[in-house]
Amino acid sequence: MSTPDPAEVFETVTNREKIYTCGYSSASMRMMTSRTAEVHASFLLPHLRAGMRLLDCGCGPGSITVGLAEAIAPGEAVGIDIEPAQLDFARAHAAEKGVTNVRFEVGDICKLSFPDNAFDAVFGHTILMQFQDPSLALAEVRRVLKPGGIAGFREPLFSSNLAEPPDSAQHQVLKLFARVLAHNGGDIDIGRRLARLLQSTGFDLLTVSASFSGGWTPEAKRTLCELWAQLCEEADFMKQAIALGWIGSDVQAAMATSLRADGKDPQYFFATAWREIVGRKPPE
Repeated sequence: MSTPDPAEVFETVTNREKIYTCGYSSASMRMMTSRTAEVHASFLLPHLRAGMRLLDCGCGPGSITVGLAEAIAPGEAVGIDIEPAQLDFARAHAAEKGVTNVRFEVGDICKLSFPDNAFDAVFGHTILMQFQDPSLALAEVRRVLKPGGIAGFREPLFSSNLAEPPDSAQHQVLKLFARVLAHNGGDIDIGRRLARLLQSTGFDLLTVSASFSGGWTPEAKRTLCELWAQLCEEADFMKQAIALGWIGSDVQAAMATSLRADGKDPQYFFATAWREIVGRKPPE
């Protein structure tokens, strides 16, 4: 299979960093909408209080943002995303939940439209992983935080994933995702660098923690493996890998088949690793 010039697929690294590598397929959307503040922002919730003003960067369909809004009510939560269509899902989700202290708008974490000292808290989930060097994004986060304000991020630490067997299909899929993400200017293992990244941007560290996610019951494992199989079949990063000549459609199909088989295997186990961090903008 001939490999096309990457420049013919994506123009520059700067432009590639604007790509959401996982894409917006139906399977990708199901994965994003399954996220909740109670699970995916649990490390930040103890630091929140009623009346805060909070910014969620890269809010996607808003499932976490709405939970954060409930935690700070009657304060205001603002969710931003570079993809306008995601905000339609987010607004519909907030309306369905009856949460009124939240709003959504198009925005870029590297060029925030808000004034200095506008928020008490900023949150991001799998947003810094889009950049090899997220210092500009973190500087913007620090700028819009009030003195003493907090920033919480949950980012991947996928070199610490647990897999049995070690060469499982999910491990292979994530290796491919990591390669595509790196091609797009991101870093699948940015969790390792979170502490020094925040410190170098002028944050004090409050907490640094880690967690795993996965399917812990037979039913949950089958459901998760089926979702990953559908990602294999639909996700933009798989299409990009094929366009770049890294895999063929036969490998794509084999990965999906293997994932479905793994979901039925009682001995199969996979857990994805995450690093969570809460930093504070120093008080004046």
